[in-house]
Amino acid sequence: MKSYVIHGPRDLRIDEKEERSLADNEVRLGLAYGGICGSDMHYYQDGKVGHSVVKDPMVLGHELAAVVLEVGEGVDGVAVGDRVAINPALPCGTCAMCRKGEENVCFNMQYLGSAAKRPHSQGAFEERPVVKAHQCVVLPADADLKLAALAEPYAISLHAANLGQVAGKRVLVTGAGTIGTLAAVAALDQGASDVYVSDVHPAALARVKKLADVHTLDAMDVANRVASGELEFFDVVLEASGAPQAFNTALKVLTPKGGVIQIGFLAPAELDMNVILTKELTIRGAYRFLDEFEQAVASVLAKPELIEAVSATYDFGVTDEAFESSLDKQKHLKVMIRHQVYAS
Repeated sequence: MKSYVIHGPRDLRIDEKEERSLADNEVRLGLAYGGICGSDMHYYQDGKVGHSVVKDPMVLGHELAAVVLEVGEGVDGVAVGDRVAINPALPCGTCAMCRKGEENVCFNMQYLGSAAKRPHSQGAFEERPVVKAHQCVVLPADADLKLAALAEPYAISLHAANLGQVAGKRVLVTGAGTIGTLAAVAALDQGASDVYVSDVHPAALARVKKLADVHTLDAMDVANRVASGELEFFDVVLEASGAPQAFNTALKVLTPKGGVIQIGFLAPAELDMNVILTKELTIRGAYRFLDEFEQAVASVLAKPELIEAVSATYDFGVTDEAFESSLDKQKHLKVMIRHQVYAS
C-alpha cells in the first residue's frame, strides 16, 4: 500500500509499504480523510517539531476519519463497515503519570506520526492503516467523515480551554490557525464571557470570524490598546501561535493573577519573564489532550459549520503541493488529504 513517508526536511515521498496481518484487538482502516497538522508541517518543512527530530523514515499523519475494513481477533464494539474517528494516542497505562490519570504526558506515549521517541511512532497517512480497536470512536452511519477528521485538533483545543478554566472569563486567543480557531470555539463552548482572537494576517482573522462569535484583533496592536485603556485586561490567554512575540504580548495584556495556556511550540527567544513575577501570573503548557477526545468527536459533529475550516482537499498521493499549501496561512486554515475510495 502507499504511504506518506517523511525522510527529512522537504523530503516527503509516497513509499510502498507491505501490509501486515492483524494482531489481536487491531483493526484495518480505509483512510477517508486525513488532516495535515501543524506538526506534520514542521516535520515536512524542518524535519523536526520542538525536540522531536526525524531520524528515520516515518509515516506522517494523526488526524483521521476512516472506514473499518477488517477486524482482528478479540475486537468488540467495532465492526467492518463502521465509520470511525481515530484517537491517535496510545499511553502505556503503567507509568507513574498514567497511574495518576495523566495519560497525555505518559512517559512511554506512542502517538501516531510522532518522532518524539526512537523508533518513531508511525503515522496513519496510508491507504489502509492499522490501529488498536480502542482507538476507534464509532460514528453515526451518516456522519460526515471530513468533519469527523477535525476531532483531534478540536480535542487539543478543548483540553487547553479546560486547563484555562475559561468559564465566565475574558479570553484572548493568540494565533488564528487551526488550533487557535478551534480554541476560540472551545472557549465559547466552555462558557467564556468574551473571546478575542489576534493574528497578524487579516485573512486569518476573517476566517475565524466566520466560524465563531468572537472579536478579532491585529496582533501588533493588542498590547497598545490594552495599555491605553481601550481594551480591558484579559483573564486567560490561550497562546496558539507559537510566536515568542505573542507570548510576550500575552504577559502584558493579562490581568494580575491571570494565566497563559501555551498550546503552540515556542521557538527559542527572549521572553519577558519578570512580568510573570510582578503580576503573579500562571503559565501552563497544554499538550495534546487527556480524556476529551470522545467529547471532541461529538462536538465537531454537532457543528456542521466547522466544515468551512477545511479550506482545501487534495487527493491521496499528492505530496508537496498539499503540504506547501498548508504552509500558506494567508490562504489556508486546514488542508486535508482525501482517499476517494473510502471517502464516499
